[in-house]
Amino acid sequence: MLLTMALVLTSCEKEQEDTNGPQTSKKEAQQIASKDTLASNSPLEGSTTAKGTAGARTITLQTNTLSCPGGLCTSYGVWSTGVYTVWFQMKFNNGFYWSRGGKCGYGILIGDQNTGGDAAWDGNGGSARFMWYCPNGSNTAKGSGAYLQPYVYYRDQPGQYGNDFGKKYYIQEGVTYNCQISVKLNTGSNTDGYVKYYVNGTEILNEKIRWVTNDAKRNVNAVSFHTFRGGSQSYWTAPVTSSIYYPSASWDAL
Repeated sequence: MLLTMALVLTSCEKEQEDTNGPQTSKKEAQQIASKDTLASNSPLEGSTTAKGTAGARTITLQTNTLSCPGGLCTSYGVWSTGVYTVWFQMKFNNGFYWSRGGKCGYGILIGDQNTGGDAAWDGNGGSARFMWYCPNGSNTAKGSGAYLQPYVYYRDQPGQYGNDFGKKYYIQEGVTYNCQISVKLNTGSNTDGYVKYYVNGTEILNEKIRWVTNDAKRNVNAVSFHTFRGGSQSYWTAPVTSSIYYPSASWDAL
């Protein structure tokens, strides 16, 4: 039976990423070549429609390689100044080698699209993505302790790296998870925006938030699609390839 939990625990951002090794930065949020074939509706440079979809694809994570070169980082240009939502399905394929964790799935990028240790304290941007994490680095798929967690950059984030708010949802290999991220941009310098995360219909995060304080940056301008290992230390790597299957995805200003 699938165990689902949403617990409030201490965030461990500094263990997840540091400044001494490969990171996911805004510059890395470009498409990186891999052995996987992109769907026919791959992002087109300059596209800024609010609504979009993506077809099925499998992303293979390469051996002993961290960050985008070991998987895929790409984004879809969109535009919204209010509420925005992404929905997608995700399955860690049978035999998945968890190692310590990594970034996965579709996410939402705001303003300057802060990621990769570029803290959003200047009020010019942010991001909301998923991360999988396995605190013991166990590679036994069932009972490994692996879980999904939020990974959020925003004006008032407490540390340099993405905030997980202490939330988690336990996962297994071979199971398809229906995931959703919704954001509402704040007004002015007010904490009246929000970020919400759902997995298989279970709300794992619903937090009031101040995304930005710069009106010129108060926009959702891209949907990210990031799948890679890391962190930067060697224990984030894996000695074998593993893959994640994404049956479908969609996004809209809803």
